[in-house]
Amino acid sequence: MQQRSGTATPTRSPVDDQTYDLLQSLTSKLEAIEAYETYAADGGRYGSLFEELANEDRQHAEKLLDALRERLGSR
Repeated sequence: MQQRSGTATPTRSPVDDQTYDLLQSLTSKLEAIEAYETYAADGGRYGSLFEELANEDRQHAEKLLDALRERLGSR
């Protein structure tokens, strides 16, 4: 467990830094995918660009999910 400072009373996080980083990165990718799908559905000139970005982020999300599963399985 990591201690977080910056407050009057340090708190202990139940999640270590590496696990937290993987969780946050995965969350960001999933949110981006959702946004890109919405933008692509709006149609227009850049719809295919947003589809491409969503597909790339899906691949990144899969890698992050695999890493997170590995991380949690090693505990």
